Amino acid sequence: SLVGTDSHTTMINGLGVTGWGVGGIEAEATMLGQTITMVLPQVVGFKLTGKLPKIATATDLVLTATALLRKRGVVGKFVEFFGPGCENLSLADRATVSNMSPEYGATMGYFPMD
Repeated sequence: SLVGTDSHTTMINGLGVTGWGVGGIEAEATMLGQTITMVLPQVVGFKLTGKLPKIATATDLVLTATALLRKRGVVGKFVEFFGPGCENLSLADRATVSNMSPEYGATMGYFPMD
């Protein structure tokens, strides 16, 4: 797992590594040897099936997913993307979807390793 301070930390979740961002104070405390604690949130599954059309991009996917996940209410939760559609997404596409987790309100959007 990874705890980072950069806004792009969540991109690591596209690789099958759990990672989320923390604030500067928490990061500084950790660098000085203090432990970081957090309650692990609920995990919500998001099943992907099929392939993106040739004219669609990962941004199109994440905008659609964002609308659905906002309706579901995933603020502060982990979203795990799973299903046969995952194998049709490139690493860059997965990283794009993972990086947009703040847009859908989740702590992270995670893709398991293939």
